[in-house]
Amino acid sequence: MTTLNFLTKSQANQIAQDFQTPVYVYSQERLEEAADNFLAFPSAYWHSVRYAMKANPNLNILKLFNKKWILLDCSSEYEAYRAIAAGYNPEDLQISWQETPSQLSDLLEKGVKMVATSLNQIELIWKAKPGIQIWVRINPGMSSWAFTAISTGGLVSGFGIWHEYIDQIKETAAKYNVIINKVHIHIGSENTPESWVNSANIWLDFVSQFPEVKTLDLWGGFKKAIMSYETDADLQSIWKAVAEKFEEFHKNTGRKIHIEVEPGKAMVIQSCSVIAKVDDVIDTGNKGYKFIRTTTGMTEMPRVSMYGVQQPIHILNNSETQSEYVVIGHCCESWDLLTPKLYHNESVEPVLLNDPQVGDTIVFEWTWAYNSSMSMKNYNSFPEAGELLLKNNWEIVEIRKRQHLEDIWKNEIEVI
Repeated sequence: MTTLNFLTKSQANQIAQDFQTPVYVYSQERLEEAADNFLAFPSAYWHSVRYAMKANPNLNILKLFNKKWILLDCSSEYEAYRAIAAGYNPEDLQISWQETPSQLSDLLEKGVKMVATSLNQIELIWKAKPGIQIWVRINPGMSSWAFTAISTGGLVSGFGIWHEYIDQIKETAAKYNVIINKVHIHIGSENTPESWVNSANIWLDFVSQFPEVKTLDLWGGFKKAIMSYETDADLQSIWKAVAEKFEEFHKNTGRKIHIEVEPGKAMVIQSCSVIAKVDDVIDTGNKGYKFIRTTTGMTEMPRVSMYGVQQPIHILNNSETQSEYVVIGHCCESWDLLTPKLYHNESVEPVLLNDPQVGDTIVFEWTWAYNSSMSMKNYNSFPEAGELLLKNNWEIVEIRKRQHLEDIWKNEIEVI
């Protein structure tokens, strides 16, 4: 019998009937559970949770997290202004940017914090607002040991200031009389509990080289089990072990370091399902594969196409038989593949599913993080999908309307 993450089978079928598919459905309960788990984990002294809003910046999730006093990490000036429009206090935002904000001075005046990810950025921030305290992101020279596409540390990563340039950071700070009071480190996603503990000494070594640093931002990367063969990172076990490192640091230096954790995927991924329909069933002969074509694809779930990740899939019907199928999306693109071999987005891996009929509801679970926010909307001119919220009172409400077809080309200017 099919058991869904947070919806009932009848709810999912009703949504597929009442709304044009594909459609995202979010769970308020799951969101609140994830937020509370991060707020409650143990730390040596005290900690803050800073949600990486790039994972999903929907207005409603920002408002929910704001009510829980969760801070935000922004990856661009546009995310910062979006968060402010959603009601966030600018002082609760930080920007760790790749593209220099065109409104840098305005954001600094508003109180938004800046994380310098290069030596040049230290100078840019100082010139925009002399005397400001600056945070720096350091590339620690190590990665998460998961896979290259989600590694944000080490030789192949262009994020942060290379760890061998710490003396240059100090020289640049001294030149402009800049106080660096926060160090920001991220090694990538999917890192294990062991990697957190093993890395703690390295992180604190960086902190020790900046006597005015009071906060260490450890970013995210907390493993979240999606498939049955995976295991969640145990937040309690991780931080009880890591706390010992911070207590030892305090004993040796007299400094109590405030921790910021910066989860993105782990905060939201279990809170969403994409509901679509079976559009067709085909095969490539006796030596080939059986394919299920759907009314969704890389337009709504680019994370699968980009990274080759796997996610639970359910066909909601009363079939008493199952077969192995390759599930593909609705785009005219060979890599619009929804059942890839793990981390190999160009290789198929059939999955066992109820034998489908055209029109059956198909549900893709654990799909909120880096899907809606990175959607390849309008490829093949597919409209942007709508979004629904399952509230705690079980009411299902629309929180973003499906894009009208005409809106796809409304900003185009006819000159011929």
